[in-house]
Amino acid sequence: MQRHISFRSLMRDATAWAASPVGRLARIEVLVTISCGFLTVLVLLGSGRRASHSSALRLAVWSALMLSYQAVSYTIGLMQSASFHNELIVAWGCFLLLLLGTADGIAAYSLNDSDQQARTVLNQAVQVIYIFLLLLSYVGSLPLQLEVLLSTLLVLSVAKLGMRVRNFLLDGRDRVLTVDNKLVADYMAREHGYSGEKYDATTMEGYKYVVAGEAAELHDGETDYWAIDPETNPDLVTVERVWQCQGRLLSSDVDGGETMPAALKHKDLCLSFALFKLLRRRLGRYPLHESCLNKTRDLVKLGLLAGDDHERVYRVVEVELGFLFDFYYARYRSPKETLILDTLLFATVAATSLCTLFSLAALDHRAQQRQAYPDTVTTVFDIWLTRMMIVLFLILESLQYFTLVFSDWHKVKVLCRYVLNEAWHNSPFLERILAFICRVRLTPYWNNSLGQHSLLHACHRYEQGRLRRVWGLQLPGRIAGFLIRSRMTDRRKLPAAVKSAIFLFLKTGMTRIQNGEYTLEKQGMLGHFYWAIAQESTVQTIMIWHIATAICDHKSKPNRADSTDEEKKGHEVATTLSAYCVYLMSSAPELLPGHTYDTQLLFQGVQLKARKLLEGCRSKDDMYNKLPEPDSLCGDGYEGILADGRKLGDEIMQRMPDAVRWKVLGEMWVEMLLSVAPSDNATAHVQKLATGGELITHLWALLTHAGVIEKPMSRYSGRALEMQI
Repeated sequence: MQRHISFRSLMRDATAWAASPVGRLARIEVLVTISCGFLTVLVLLGSGRRASHSSALRLAVWSALMLSYQAVSYTIGLMQSASFHNELIVAWGCFLLLLLGTADGIAAYSLNDSDQQARTVLNQAVQVIYIFLLLLSYVGSLPLQLEVLLSTLLVLSVAKLGMRVRNFLLDGRDRVLTVDNKLVADYMAREHGYSGEKYDATTMEGYKYVVAGEAAELHDGETDYWAIDPETNPDLVTVERVWQCQGRLLSSDVDGGETMPAALKHKDLCLSFALFKLLRRRLGRYPLHESCLNKTRDLVKLGLLAGDDHERVYRVVEVELGFLFDFYYARYRSPKETLILDTLLFATVAATSLCTLFSLAALDHRAQQRQAYPDTVTTVFDIWLTRMMIVLFLILESLQYFTLVFSDWHKVKVLCRYVLNEAWHNSPFLERILAFICRVRLTPYWNNSLGQHSLLHACHRYEQGRLRRVWGLQLPGRIAGFLIRSRMTDRRKLPAAVKSAIFLFLKTGMTRIQNGEYTLEKQGMLGHFYWAIAQESTVQTIMIWHIATAICDHKSKPNRADSTDEEKKGHEVATTLSAYCVYLMSSAPELLPGHTYDTQLLFQGVQLKARKLLEGCRSKDDMYNKLPEPDSLCGDGYEGILADGRKLGDEIMQRMPDAVRWKVLGEMWVEMLLSVAPSDNATAHVQKLATGGELITHLWALLTHAGVIEKPMSRYSGRALEMQI
């Protein structure tokens, strides 16, 4: 009873203290600190989420985005209803508002947040009104110096909000997806006419793809639409014009006539931006008129894939997808805009904030307030909180500004101005500044990793008891399947051998991608293994070859002393891409051909059947022996896939010589992945960019620019039909 009375007394005292002026001030300070924490997470982690598959990071960013405005609104409301006097409250409100404007770099968390930017602008406008009313209530009681500084900061917050509204109206996503996409789509329907029949993918002669300047065309002002004409628009910057620029920053006629690595990277940055504009048409459902031209295929085959540097083609696509991510999920200035206003605003805000930091009110205000206002309430923490907020704002604001200055959008803008202004070509000082801007990179493009999931190994580990029971309870099949997919899925760094294998295959066989037919035909094995690729669907083919690859990996892993480097590389490529394709089936089926739900049903059915068949196995030998016999009567299609996988694995071991087995399997899986990369579901690829991106998205974009926009049909479709009959 005494403990109960003591607890009730303690709660009553705590409630009374929280309702007191000191308690309310302490609550405001805690809420201000929490709000600053949310806004800091948005600034520091918001742009980095595209380079991470971490669920914890995504949860932190999502939580901060969802709660930051509510926390700031509640905190400002508590400030307005305070019954005591503390002039630093107004400073906290002003800097909360500034932090709110600094942390608005996320335009949307997911693709479905189409109205997020409009809601954010409206919320910020409401907070401006609240802070104005709070400042108005303290007019006359604030020191003149602090009153001027805080009023200036409020005006600057309004200016930042006004610039954001202006950019939202002029360069909003909806306008770009309609007007700008229409401009580019219609221009690309005529681009080959402007270029003529002569073109060269190595020098980009004849490639008049638009980089910037399409909006500079004169029009009558009655409509937003006008045709792009390179012959009448001197400010139009094209890929060809960038490559022909004679300035040292972009010139390829230095060092013995060879392109300098830095100059080539600068050119490729402009190329990536032009390709981003072309890829963006797929999101607006505009036709790709150039896809049927040899010139389009040669851009990738003879241009990006030229030479032995396989990193270049990946770099160009990574930067292009970086633009696509920024377009949907971040907020960067259009290349049409200048950073002069941003620079002036940043300098003014920074100077005013520093003046506030070193003002007398921020250094020591308790004695002055108590003499003038008897109802003044202070704590030990309030001055330090004010200093912390100002310093935090200066750090985050500087980070946001320099992120804007060194963004790829700004780099493209300055490079295009460099192309248009020949006077800049003779200024070494200016060229050094531009080279420095282009060299600095503050945010990564993606995490350069692959998801890995092995169907049989996951079921085997499940049967060993790691996930089969939780707290002594038998898990239902659906929950068990989810745990297998999530707990048994890993990520690994994208191996250099995989990147090189894809690069080499595209150089020699890009026009003959046929779901594995080209590789088997080249090796003279198509007759033996055609049945394994002539399945009803691509996902069935993937699962059969995945099981067969796992069997070959168990029986003939090239870890012998006499194994060649080619065998080891082929083994790494085959096993990595095999596990990646199954990962796509389990975790990202929307990126594969066919209906997403059909793919999910097939994968879950085979997974459940495999789990039942492997019940009781204790070793990997038992696991493979428990698979259905190739000639046995299978009860359903799922068991048939497992039997076909075992049959294919046995035939590979018998018919493929040891010396070439893993080389062939590596090329098979490269061709398999490239076969499923073309897709009409552009939305699914953009959605995956928000959660770290996938290798298949990079291949999808690359094949799009090569004119491969749909899954290639088999050259032996008639033969496959005869076999089924």
